[in-house]
This record gives sequence, C-alpha cells and structure tokens, in this order.
Amino acid sequence: MLSHHLVIRERAARIRIVAAGLVLVAGACGGSGSSDSSKHDRAAPEFGSEEFGLTLEELGARVEQVEATIATCMTDAGFEYVPVDFPTIMAAMDSDETAPGLSDEEYLDQYGFGITTQFDKPIRTNGLGEQNARIFEALPEADRVAYNRALYGEDPDQTLAVALEIENFAGAGGCTRAAAEEFFTREELTATYVNPGDVLIEQDPRMVTALADWSTCMRDAGHDYNHPDDITRDLKERFDGIVQGTDPTTLTGPDLDALTALQGEERAVAVVATDCEDEIIAPVEEDIEAELYGAPQN
Repeated sequence: MLSHHLVIRERAARIRIVAAGLVLVAGACGGSGSSDSSKHDRAAPEFGSEEFGLTLEELGARVEQVEATIATCMTDAGFEYVPVDFPTIMAAMDSDETAPGLSDEEYLDQYGFGITTQFDKPIRTNGLGEQNARIFEALPEADRVAYNRALYGEDPDQTLAVALEIENFAGAGGCTRAAAEEFFTREELTATYVNPGDVLIEQDPRMVTALADWSTCMRDAGHDYNHPDDITRDLKERFDGIVQGTDPTTLTGPDLDALTALQGEERAVAVVATDCEDEIIAPVEEDIEAELYGAPQN
C-alpha cells in the first residue's frame, strides 16, 4: 500500500480464517456509497492486492514453495529446519510495528514507528516459527551464529517475513535469498521493485492532492516531509549514522545522547504523521482501493 505505517494498522483489522491449510480473507463487499463512484470505475487489475502484486492465494503458494526450498538448503548446510507455514509467516508480517501487550496507540506513544526505538522486533522472531525457534535455542552459541549465516546470510534481521513485508529482498542472503530466487522474478528481487498497485494509487490525481495536503499538515506541525516514506528513510539514515553498525544498546556518551534525542523526535513525528494520514490519506486510499480491487484492502 501507499504508506507502510498506515497499512500495518489496517492489517490489524483484517480477518483471516485458516481452512484446509489456506488463509482466506473475510471482508465486507459493500461499496463506498458514493453516488459518483462510477466516474472512477476501472477494469479489474492484472495483479493482486497483496505483496508483490500477488493475490493472497498466490502469495501463500510462493511462501510455502520458498519455505520448502529453505528447508532443503538448510539440510544441505547441516542444520535442521522445519518449513514455516503461510499463516505463521503472515502473522509475523502482521506483527511489524507492534509490541506484546500494547495497543496501537500505546505502541505509537512508546516506540513511534519502531525505527530507532525498537531493537527486538517481533516480525523477526515470529517468522522463524516455534519449531525452528526451539531448534535454534538448543544450539551451542557458535552453532547459532553459523545457523543464522546459513539461513539469512550476513544480516540475521533480513528474514523472509521482513523481505515480504517491505517487498524488498535486497538485504536477504543465505538460504532465504537462494530460495527466493527460485520463485520470485528478477524484477521482484531488486531493491527498486515497486508494487504495481502502489503505482496506480500514487498516480491517481486524488492521491496526488492528498499527499500535498498531508505534507502541508506535517509542515503546519513543524515537520518538513513531502511523503510518508520520507520519514522512514530520514530516521533510518540518521539512526545508522549514530549507531554505525554497533549494537545500539551499548551506546554511551554523546552517541547515546544523540540516539535518545532522535528517538524523542521519532515519537513526536509519528503521532503527527499518523494523525495526518488518518485524516487525509486513509479515506482517499480506501476509495481508490475499493475501485481498484473491489473493496478497501483492510
């Protein structure tokens, strides 16, 4: 979707039913009720509303294919790995920008968007699945390092669930990347991939206007951003500049002061950005999605 932060909250309201190993989405089929909705009628898109422009069934099939291939790859590397089912991967994706025991509002107040503030993200651990988590925990420390390298490559944070959630496999390595290369196209694996649905939504004149209004809303509150995604890039670049590859929990002195200040800024901008999105972007995005896919994607 257009805004990563917005879609996380929308997913929290999406109902999924697991039946015969497949996940189906249950949602209302009613229209927006607008009398002029026919002015924006579109032909059915040649892509789905899920990640990488896939339908839910297509995404589930690919995830299960990738997981089966990861298991074979890990076996070849000398490790035990149980393929993680699609509902578990989807639940892990849904756990991004969340924390146990916190409501969406409480999370926003405590972590902002979780970019500079949350170092132990549920999406990373949940996507491993309970069986693999037990296997990992039973390994000696040295073998854990080797296990992570075999599964993820150089960055253990770049899990399958993370790559799917951000629609970006550029950081993935190890068996995760090798398996993804078998079932995702070369274009989908590039860092520059853009979901075709997002392109249509952003190009819609109504969304162009909404983004301009969102930017005005942000500037009125003292934050100079043109697009919701600019916030993520800005915070991550500044966070990386402070941390410089070290464990952020070990920072001291001026570096810790700089990180603390940046975390406070993230919390403040997250509240404003969310309010502006909810008021300005969300209604427009829902209207466009209803026309594009037949119903808002929530």
